[in-house]
Order: sequence, then structure tokens, then C-alpha cells
Amino acid sequence: MRIETEHLIIRNYTLADKEDLCEYMLQRVDAKFEAYPDFTKEKAEEEIKFRCGSDEFFAIELKEEQKVIGNVYLGKREFHGKELGYVLNEHYHGKEYGSEAAKAVVAWAFQEGVHRIYAECAPENTPSWKLMEKIGMKREGHFIKNATFYADENGKPIYWDTYVYAVLNPAEVDK
Repeated sequence: MRIETEHLIIRNYTLADKEDLCEYMLQRVDAKFEAYPDFTKEKAEEEIKFRCGSDEFFAIELKEEQKVIGNVYLGKREFHGKELGYVLNEHYHGKEYGSEAAKAVVAWAFQEGVHRIYAECAPENTPSWKLMEKIGMKREGHFIKNATFYADENGKPIYWDTYVYAVLNPAEVDK
């Protein structure tokens, strides 16, 4: 897959993307939302190989710098649906690259025949749900104590709420 936008190229990963992937994934080790606490420089090799073979993870390359600044996730779900996710290198936050990439991937997925795309985020993750709204997704639900990535000192999961956003393929919406 390859999508070109004004500032970005969204494409499959290559092995040459390892250093850029490692840079932004190390920023996620202690991230508040969707942390990757087990990620290390040593694990970058296996992660880049996994992503190179995946049809669900796509690199976001900034054209101007020819640098991978994050990824879009488009996971397969039931009923011709996909789950959208995104991560950006912290140095590129606030520049609209996330919404540019997500909007392009959603449009591409609908052209490929996807029926519905949804995404979830913590209510406190305001930049994430604002991005979803910016690209036309609608809030469909507020799930209580729905997600966990952390445990307390006794190993008991710590759950938090999630907002659920979705958008239907415009070609399939009754007019």
C-alpha cells in the first residue's frame, strides 16, 4: 500500500525504517495511553520485521525529511470493519500530520470496500478524540472501565473508560 498526501507518504514498512521506528517507540515506553513498556532498542529488530510482514501497520513518512514519524494501524475486524489507531513521534505532534495520515488511510480503506471504521481512546486523551472528530468520525459510545495497559502494585489491572468513535463508508450510507 502507498498513499501520498501533501506532506506524507503512508506505506508499508521496510527494514530501513528500524531506527525511526525505534525512536518513536522508545517514546511510548512510559506513555500514559497505550504504552509499550517492554519495548527496547534490542527488540526493534523483531518489531520492524513483524511490521514489514503486517498488512495492518503502515509507516507514516514525512516527505520533506524522508523520515518515518509514526504509524497508522488499520486492524481487521468482523463484518467488513477495521479498527483505526495511530502513533506519532512526539517531535511531530501538533502539526496536523496525524489527522492528515488518518484521513488518507480511512479514505483508502473505504475505496477498498471497508464498511465501517472505528477507534477507541481514553476520554482524557483529548488530542486523539479531537483527531477522530476532525476526520469525520462520530462518538458512538462511552465504555466504562473498558481498557487496561497497567496493573497496580499487586498485579491487579487498572481499567479506564474509552470513547468509541466510528465512521461508515459514505458509499454505503442511505441518503
